Amino acid sequence: MSETGLPDPSQPPAQPDGTAPPAEATLRGPMTFGQILDRVLQLMRANGALFVGIGLAPAAALITYFGMMFAAFFPALKPLLLHQTPNLSATTIVSLGVAYFMGVVLMVLIFALYEPAGIYAALQANSGTRVTLREAWSVAWAKAGRYVWLSILRALIVMLPILVFGALIVGTVGLSMAHGQGGMDPSLIAVILPLFMLLYLAWLVYTVLIMLRLVLAVPTSVTEDLSAWRSLRRSNQLTSGAKGRIFLLGLLIYAIAYAAFLVAEVVIFFLGAMAALVGMLMHLAMSPWGYIGVGVAATVFACVYLVWIAVVAGAYCTLFAVVYQDQRLRLEGIAPAAQAS
Repeated sequence: MSETGLPDPSQPPAQPDGTAPPAEATLRGPMTFGQILDRVLQLMRANGALFVGIGLAPAAALITYFGMMFAAFFPALKPLLLHQTPNLSATTIVSLGVAYFMGVVLMVLIFALYEPAGIYAALQANSGTRVTLREAWSVAWAKAGRYVWLSILRALIVMLPILVFGALIVGTVGLSMAHGQGGMDPSLIAVILPLFMLLYLAWLVYTVLIMLRLVLAVPTSVTEDLSAWRSLRRSNQLTSGAKGRIFLLGLLIYAIAYAAFLVAEVVIFFLGAMAALVGMLMHLAMSPWGYIGVGVAATVFACVYLVWIAVVAGAYCTLFAVVYQDQRLRLEGIAPAAQAS
């Protein structure tokens, strides 16, 4: 072991029980599209409990955030559900906007620390070394400032265009309302809405293209101990010739995860319907049994959703770790075991 606690590259990686050994393709050379996907699935099966355990904290935070946002927005949405005219004051709109913004900032901070922990565990697993949940999180906390700054920089690079577009549109609307003494020229609305949709689609394309360049920034920072800005530049270099492969792999993993969630959802609703049918046949009163049943179903669904988020997050961390090590092997001839040193 080196002074950093990582495996010595001069020694062959250990193979603790439950850790998938390096794939043959990894030992031979760069992997194909199918081999990368197969490797990700191998690592997820062998280290699923670890990856899910690391991901439970941010998954729980995300679900809590969704719940808080729903509670904050419900008073404003309730009149719409009752087909009533909503009464949204400027104070209400500003409060909801601030709550939403603060929630987004909190999510960025939480996932800024989760990503290096998850990717570190995946990097080590792909090199044949198992780490503990505590070791993975300690890597993130040891340089928390760097990873938070990296996450903020990446978010700013992605969000800057839409922020500029939004500021221009809001400014235009504000000037129009001021000129019209509170009203807004209908012809301006007819121009702004199509323009906004066009700019939004352009931003989506821009986001995908930029993120494909920056997805290896965290593996780079974790492995090569680079600063946030240098990690972003290094990621741009390492993704050369791999952007299409990364995009398709990410899309395929999402499709698999979404299909699995739909199956789980169908099973939960089927069991819930069967329980409701049994209750009706037994002439059980809606109160309290019906409410208990709804509460149990909601709890089960929330738990499944929690685990699903953790699994999906772990799958993407594993994908980025495997692609990072594969790209270093392709471009620099450095094997995963040496990268982990």
